Amino acid sequence: MSRTIGYHLVFSAYGLWLPGDERGHWSTAWDEQIGLVQPHTLHSGDPVRKRMAAERMNQAVVVFSPQMMDASADAIGRCAADSDWSIVAASVESTHTHLLLTFTIRDINNTAKWLKDQTTKAIHHNTPHAGSIWCKGRWRGFIFDPIIWRNTVNYIEQHNVRRGEDPRPYSFLVKSEI
Repeated sequence: MSRTIGYHLVFSAYGLWLPGDERGHWSTAWDEQIGLVQPHTLHSGDPVRKRMAAERMNQAVVVFSPQMMDASADAIGRCAADSDWSIVAASVESTHTHLLLTFTIRDINNTAKWLKDQTTKAIHHNTPHAGSIWCKGRWRGFIFDPIIWRNTVNYIEQHNVRRGEDPRPYSFLVKSEI
């Protein structure tokens, strides 16, 4: 088996990628008529499931303000400084965040949860926003191939460029050794 080079993490803001989304979804849920939706499987869009998920929302959709984006980026940088992993590429957007982390011996699911927890605390502490921040769960991809790694770096950096930012706008980013 190939050695893991790192991880591509994506966190979506609350209410923006619901179960049943036409782009597909990774949700796990139980429905008496549909049955169990298996976790870790990409499911196709389902307007009924999406409507049901929207009806269960307990607050409005979250779109990050510039202050929320800054607070999130600052928290991510602090997390990276205190970790055995580094961040090679990052894009903190108004609707979602992409992170490319180097390999860690730590459980990547716990690491993703910790990052979401820390960014939520920072946003609550530094902005007026008091509700939920992120959708439940996260998307994470394991990267084994240097070509995929470089393509992911480019993909994330292009998110920053499309926003009118430098491709590498954060001081906590490290150069890729791959």
